[in-house]
Amino acid sequence: MRIASSLTAVFTIGIVALWLPACNGKSKNGPTILQGMDTTADGKQARFSDSQSATVDTEGPTHLPYRGPGSGGVAYRLTLEIDGQQAALRSSERTQQPAVREMKTLEADFRKLPVEGADSGDVFLVGLDALHYTQKQQNPPLERDIEIADDRLRVRINGETSVDNRGNRITGTLAPRIFLGRIFGVITHDASGNPVNLSSRGAPAARQLMDEFPTLAAVAYTMITLPEEPIAAGSSWSGVRIPPSRSGELGLSLTIDYTLTGFEIFEGVPCALILLSARVDEKAVASVTGHLFDQVQATLTGTAWVELENSLVRRVNINDQIRASWTDTINSVISTQHRIEHTSKLELALRDPDENPKRWSDGTPQFDSH
Repeated sequence: MRIASSLTAVFTIGIVALWLPACNGKSKNGPTILQGMDTTADGKQARFSDSQSATVDTEGPTHLPYRGPGSGGVAYRLTLEIDGQQAALRSSERTQQPAVREMKTLEADFRKLPVEGADSGDVFLVGLDALHYTQKQQNPPLERDIEIADDRLRVRINGETSVDNRGNRITGTLAPRIFLGRIFGVITHDASGNPVNLSSRGAPAARQLMDEFPTLAAVAYTMITLPEEPIAAGSSWSGVRIPPSRSGELGLSLTIDYTLTGFEIFEGVPCALILLSARVDEKAVASVTGHLFDQVQATLTGTAWVELENSLVRRVNINDQIRASWTDTINSVISTQHRIEHTSKLELALRDPDENPKRWSDGTPQFDSH
């Protein structure tokens, strides 16, 4: 079996357009991973085992096309952790300045919602139910903590509360009701689920704050490319993604390989088990924005569970590590060498849209004083 796809993608984040070059997908005829799996090419769909079993029996290739959210939408919880540092050395200086370390965490309860009248379901809306963002930076020290949930918005900077608005008691322009239950983004994609365009939505004050967080970029990063052709265990294909971190802000893209390793019961539902991987070790790398990196070293691993019945993504886990360097030339004499390094951990998990957990994923109550 051979699966091929093409991708010409454009990412728009805020007012910055990131142009992705055409990228031909690739396919690998790997060995059957589940022992005893019958991969006869008669086009039969998956045959499920007992609902309590850990694995799923199949017959022949399985059709797993990408599908957008249904009429009622679908709810997720997204968590993102970024730990990174950056340093700069000017050619006129003898010693390198201390590296600036920064740690960010983002947790967002959001919904993918369909757009009525959209052709082929190639676009969906992103609505916000809750958000928690923290940022810790050294050199100079900075700590921000922002929570938006349950009809309340609080901003704390260096441990001091600067905004705490609830319900109709509003000071300033940051009212919780301009965020909660509102659309904050639109994502357009191709037929295989590759993001093509990201754009922010909402009231001006809401857009200004939400654009500071990599929420839309993280949602796009966790989207799973699914081929239009039937696939079997061992099938591989690829898609292009932009990391929701500093390297992604500069337009660095990664070609992610997706491999169907088999089928299993996950959270009581028959699912396709897909592994994600990417590796880059190159010099003179041009980003999708035209930024030229002197060198890029990157690795990515991940796992996704996709429902066999309707192609619904139930869970995605991604880990990446990226190192990159580049040089800014001020004139023929003075230049600055930049170096960044960061690791990211992401999880996308299906959630009950009717639940209001009052706690974040780590068990911390919303708006805890700590």
